[in-house]
Amino acid sequence: MQRPITMLVADDSHITMQLLTDAARASQLPIRLSTTDNGRDCLTLLNSSNVDLAFIDVHMPELSGTEAFWSARKLGIQTFVTLMSSPPATEAVDMAIRLHAYEFLFKPFEVDDVLAIIKTYARISAPTKVLIVDDSSTVRQIVQKVIRGSIFNCEVTEAEDGEAALTLARGEAFDVAFLDCNMPGLNGLATMKQLGLIQPSLKIVMISSEHNSETESQALAGGACDFLHKPFNSPDVDRVLHAAFGLRSPNLKVSSSAPSFDVAIEGSTIRLAHRGSGHIFEYLWCEKPPYLRNGVVRPGAVRAIAPTDVAPAAEKTALLQLRSARLLAA
Repeated sequence: MQRPITMLVADDSHITMQLLTDAARASQLPIRLSTTDNGRDCLTLLNSSNVDLAFIDVHMPELSGTEAFWSARKLGIQTFVTLMSSPPATEAVDMAIRLHAYEFLFKPFEVDDVLAIIKTYARISAPTKVLIVDDSSTVRQIVQKVIRGSIFNCEVTEAEDGEAALTLARGEAFDVAFLDCNMPGLNGLATMKQLGLIQPSLKIVMISSEHNSETESQALAGGACDFLHKPFNSPDVDRVLHAAFGLRSPNLKVSSSAPSFDVAIEGSTIRLAHRGSGHIFEYLWCEKPPYLRNGVVRPGAVRAIAPTDVAPAAEKTALLQLRSARLLAA
């Protein structure tokens, strides 16, 4: 029986809490859910409950999400963490990168975004049986070290040539093979063809120190799921395995996909400056709908981007910032 996944949701927004709860149920995985609306309890749960997977809001009462996450990492807790916040959140994303968070979700996000992360956790925590095929023992050792640095839970077996790989594949099932192109005897392409007959579901990643577009095309046309050039690193392995298993790769970076604004809240006025154009949007905000009133637009210098193109994003960002600052109800 599959062990339940312990999932923590730490967010003081009831809307976000409900969305994450819905995603956990929709995953159809055995998930044991814990929730809290403050950072101090978040840290306590991380420290005492053997949490596998956590979604932590950056802005929470008593202790911020980043402070709770940092403290947990300092204690050696390696929970699979996704941080959440409204854009812009440059400092929080920087912190997420430094603390090796898996992902950063910008609000508002969808159930599918959460499901993708839950699905990824379930796959990377399960054993991934990897076969490394290379005629150089030194290269095999290097590749094994790189693969063990991946976030995937890899169990590695080595083969010194194509024939040895085929023998192993006849007696043991593998999930992924990292297969060298240039080997004496049975070369990489021929080995790949035979491996595909023995284990049709095997994901094959061709590797080579040479840059030969014709060989790469033949490998990919012959069924390889990707082609890596030596030397490669653990993030390259993560990227390839995400794609091989149909998982969405994380987008952990400082800039969000949404238009970027500098935001200032002064009394009952919220002002947003669009970084790409210089357009300034100013609103009076109110605690009751309509939340944004008496909008004023001051066009910037870049006229190629019309104010109307980014006005909806400005309003959305304004509402997110007001809720993040707890000036509006979530």
